[in-house]
Amino acid sequence: MFRIDLLPAEYGDAIWLEYGQRQRINRLLIDCGTAAVYPRIRERILALPEGQRHFELLLVTHVDLDHIGGALPLLRESASLGASFGEIWFNGYMHLSPGGVVPAAGDDTLGPLQGEELSDLIVANGRQRWNALVRGGALLVPDTGPLPQLSLPGGMRLTVLSPRQEQLDALRPVWDAACRKAGLVPGVAAADDGSRLEEADAEQEGDDLLGDPDPEQLAARPYKADRARPNGSSIALLAEYGGRRALLTGDAFAEVLLASLARLAGNAGGRFAVDACKLSHHGSRGNTSSELVRALQCRNWLVSSNGKQFRHPDAEAIARVLRDGGGDIRLHFNYRSEFNEMWSSTALQRRYRYAASYPDGAAAGVQLDLSRRTRR
Repeated sequence: MFRIDLLPAEYGDAIWLEYGQRQRINRLLIDCGTAAVYPRIRERILALPEGQRHFELLLVTHVDLDHIGGALPLLRESASLGASFGEIWFNGYMHLSPGGVVPAAGDDTLGPLQGEELSDLIVANGRQRWNALVRGGALLVPDTGPLPQLSLPGGMRLTVLSPRQEQLDALRPVWDAACRKAGLVPGVAAADDGSRLEEADAEQEGDDLLGDPDPEQLAARPYKADRARPNGSSIALLAEYGGRRALLTGDAFAEVLLASLARLAGNAGGRFAVDACKLSHHGSRGNTSSELVRALQCRNWLVSSNGKQFRHPDAEAIARVLRDGGGDIRLHFNYRSEFNEMWSSTALQRRYRYAASYPDGAAAGVQLDLSRRTRR
């Protein structure tokens, strides 16, 4: 079993992964959405038997509040929930400088905000678990050599695809402001307020069209790459289990993902085969380029967003998937919204050979079991 749940995380990400055999299921949690999303995660954890509330990995991809907000109360309450974590991945302030590592016990200098709350909470949950794959160093793609990999208990393999050092370098000068926007200041709760995010998208073009959208026209619009520095620092992964692969992108830059995929593919050429890809930055036009779509052989494309704040997914991103994805694909949305409803068009689905799936209700999210699907 290899199952991906895109929990209903409002305009953020909260991805619950399960893999393994019926008698031994392993779990990962990637991001926790905004603070308002945490009660859903808490309920999901409490629904597990007390002896099964262990996660092989908790990954907080980057510092934006729509990914980090729910992680704060989760780590505050982990002991009372009976939840534990094999490893916790997050690139803190000390990781933004080359060679930076988690401070040794007794050193409380964790960052410019005199101990950002997330850093303090990770230490409280086990300093030795923090970025343990790289011995407390930064999780990043090296300039040369193999990409960092971790084999988790039960047989899951994770490969780090983003960020590179240059993205961490770019974040360093604005770390203080980025943390304050995410509420990572002692005594200050993370606010569910998207206006505090740095990631203002490019001005919306005229997407309010009558009738079905035109994917060819939308996909042909000029591509303007995302340059938001917190997004660029996202930790992105390739998750592999039981012969299946899932690309879990956070808010990573398309060009960084492309370069890492090319290194994995080596001289094989052609499209890199994955069974599922979560669109970066909730389906933003600046994070899904035609080049990235054409680099992948993928049937299942997942979008995590209710459209709040930034009107995601952008029509251009979905249009690029339809035009350049090779056909016979499935779009999976964890909400039905005015920003993705147009892709339910029967005529469009026939023309571009795709299927669109939506949850039954606003709180349903979307679940994809890769072990029950065949790769193209």
